Formats: sequence, structure tokens, C-alpha cells
Amino acid sequence: MTRQRGFTLIEVLVAGLVLGITASALFGLLSKSLFNLRKVEDLHRYELAVEDLMNRVLLSSSLSAPAHAEGALDSSGAQWTVNVTPWAPPNFDAKPEKAVFRIAVAVTWPGRSSQQSLKAESLKVANVDYGRYDLQREIELAYPR
Repeated sequence: MTRQRGFTLIEVLVAGLVLGITASALFGLLSKSLFNLRKVEDLHRYELAVEDLMNRVLLSSSLSAPAHAEGALDSSGAQWTVNVTPWAPPNFDAKPEKAVFRIAVAVTWPGRSSQQSLKAESLKVANVDYGRYDLQREIELAYPR
């Protein structure tokens, strides 16, 4: 009697089980990676928004302080705020022509469990505008979107 070559049913079932466990683990890792990629894309998009707002303020040749502006970034519920405060001198009682301003930009957006935010700060030397300065308008007119 000659011996037949091939796999037994138990060997085929064990190989299928190992393949199934491996495939489900790989699909779980793929799902987690896609979720993390979305979080990184969101973070990068809002980081670019912070840089854009900061650049818009830094383009101004004159500033006034204190100044505040805010608005909606997109339809996802993201909000931005810009605050300009005097840094040196700490107040404008002496009516200086130029001053150093502290510019703080923040973008907040709804996360899965809590509000997420990114912030940036910078200093800028600029002429002091003692007139009717509108920071919101200056940001919108810095360059077209």
C-alpha cells in the first residue's frame, strides 16, 4: 500500500486559523494607522492655520494694542483668536512712535473627547497706530484667501 501525499484536515484547519488570526491583527493595525493619520492631518491643517494668521498680523506695518480679533476657521467648529498686547514699553502713556508688540494666535477645534488647541506667540516691532485700528480688518486684508 502506497502512502498518499497531501495535507490532513487538521493541518488545513490549523493553517486557516493562523491565517485568520494574522489577517485580523493586520486589519486592526491598519484601522488604527488610518485613525492616527487623520489626527495628524487635522493637526497639520490647524498648524498651517495658526501660521497663516500669524503671518497676516506680522505683515502689518503698524499695530495698536490691546487688540483682539476672532472668527470661525471652517465648518467643523474650529475657531481662531488673535491678541495683540504691548510688550515694550508695557503701556503707551508716553505715546511712542514705535513699540514691541506681543502677538498671540490660537486655534481651537472640537476633538473626540475634549477641545483641542494650538497656540503661537511672536514679538514684532511696529509703528503704533493711535487711530481707529481694526485688527480683524487688517487680518482679512493682509492677503486674499
